Amino acid sequence: MTVFTVLATGALCILCFFLGARVGQAAKNGEVLRPPEGNPFRAFRERESRREAEREQRRLDIILRNVERFDGTGQGQEDVPEGRG
Repeated sequence: MTVFTVLATGALCILCFFLGARVGQAAKNGEVLRPPEGNPFRAFRERESRREAEREQRRLDIILRNVERFDGTGQGQEDVPEGRG
């Protein structure tokens, strides 16, 4: 447990150093520093919604390809991933 704590602390120190260097360079170059905008919960929900839409689109594309390739046999058919719900 102690080793984990030491490693985690070291990693956080390195991360903070690089973040500080990045902010320092931005300030030196005259860039306006602003805190991140937006609601992280809304961004997460939007990202999940976008991922779900992409999964559904891929599923529908496979179904359409299967319909186009259908010749009365199972030859060339792709497995359709199960949808949610």
